[in-house]
Amino acid sequence: MGDFQQRAGQWLAGLEGTLPPPVDEACRLALVDWLGVTLGGLDEPAARIARAQAAHLFGPGPCAVLGSGYASPAAAALANGTAAHCLDFDDTHVGAVTHVGAPLWAALLACLQSRLSRGNCIDERALLRAFAAGYQVAARAGTGLGEQATARGWHGTGVFGRIGAAAGCAALAGLDAEGCSHALGLAATQAAGLVASFGTMAKPLHAGKAAADGLLAATLAEGGFRGAANLLGPEGALARALVQQVAVPADLARPVDDGWEVLANSVKPYAACHLTHPAVDAARLLRPQLGDAQVGAVVCSVGALAVQVTGSRDRVPTCALEAKFDLPWCVALALRGHAVSADDFREPWSAPPDVAALARRVRLLEDDGSGFASASVEVQTEDGRTLSLRVDPALGHPGNPIGWEALRRKYLALAAPVLGRAAESLFEAARALGHGATWPDIAAALDQATCERRT
Repeated sequence: MGDFQQRAGQWLAGLEGTLPPPVDEACRLALVDWLGVTLGGLDEPAARIARAQAAHLFGPGPCAVLGSGYASPAAAALANGTAAHCLDFDDTHVGAVTHVGAPLWAALLACLQSRLSRGNCIDERALLRAFAAGYQVAARAGTGLGEQATARGWHGTGVFGRIGAAAGCAALAGLDAEGCSHALGLAATQAAGLVASFGTMAKPLHAGKAAADGLLAATLAEGGFRGAANLLGPEGALARALVQQVAVPADLARPVDDGWEVLANSVKPYAACHLTHPAVDAARLLRPQLGDAQVGAVVCSVGALAVQVTGSRDRVPTCALEAKFDLPWCVALALRGHAVSADDFREPWSAPPDVAALARRVRLLEDDGSGFASASVEVQTEDGRTLSLRVDPALGHPGNPIGWEALRRKYLALAAPVLGRAAESLFEAARALGHGATWPDIAAALDQATCERRT
């Protein structure tokens, strides 16, 4: 079978033709979601700082930096990738515990605009293929390994997101098998991102850096830069470095083309850590049964990783970034009738007293039967009732997809404040990418996003 890095390089170099219709649609849905969460995140402090400093550090260029004009490919990838993850509302591959779309689309759009500025002609279907390819490699590299790495303090987006961004850019650039393999190795050696940074501006920076470094890896490989050729795989250096003495799952031994991983993409209905979503979903479904009853106690049975990442605080969150990673807080929001949307985590932020009081009454139990997409919530009311519900899978996960109409509502809530009426036309252009719509339609809307933010 050979090492995963070599096999992935060969597969990337040979990918051509039309994607299967469900895969094609999943890529377009991911683009619309990325545009919404990126435009919606532009006013977040981390996004504003990242785009200002990236443009200063990397200089001018042909690539759209949403919210501030045009800059070099690295600056655009860094700024847009950071903005895409600021709201923590972007898509996730559960098996890899990785936000794939945020760094991958940021890198691909910068790569595309850079190549177009140099006279290259790339059609829209090639862009969709590159996204599917980058997603495939990121997800396959992280499946199984991602959960173990997360438990040991590594953020999958900073690790596997880099690999996916490099894979997608290498495919878009048309690198040969050797070049693609080296692009993956150059991305892997830059892997970074710590779970300890969750709840701070550094978490969205992980996505921005993954985008910029993945683009850098592919660009260097295209120029002949070479790195290690065997970093990826069950026995590879990356896996050993991430999990140390623990056995690594053998998922990387599977053929790279064994099913399309983008079909397992999870699109978020809630603007908080994905590990909170099953419990939030259950709480929102229980909310109508509460009526006017007062809540006495809440017990959430969730997976071990959800307890580790989102249940460790013994105090009310002090800022919106902390609140997104506090499962009791998110469940309390849902039980109080909040949508758990981006508006619930906008700065300047303060803790609503009624939500804070309820959050203190939410207890987490580690449940071996629950995972990334499942949880149980039990609510005891002061009038003596016990309400309970188990969700499996939560809304947005494969098996319970969000769908185009719900995505449209999510997208417009995020994009319309930035683009006004033009948000609808961008939605339609992105949804139809490769099917009659042309890249210039999307580029024109992105240009409007940059210009309107500067005026």
